[in-house]
Amino acid sequence: MNEEAPSGLALRVVVSIIVFFGLLIFSIIYVAFFASSISLFQQIAVILVAILVASAILGVMWTVWSINLGKKID
Repeated sequence: MNEEAPSGLALRVVVSIIVFFGLLIFSIIYVAFFASSISLFQQIAVILVAILVASAILGVMWTVWSINLGKKID
């Protein structure tokens, strides 16, 4: 059982890690330095939007990859 990883898997894993840590770094820098003049609810909204953007990036990336992988298997 010598199965190799599907093409593009390593790149997508690296991008996922970068997006995750980029989101964490953005959140910390934003709350620490830029959010002092707005309310708590606005701060939460900005962080939620950042989470949604990161989720959309990862969701589209992994969905396209899995669809292409499914076509290759069939």
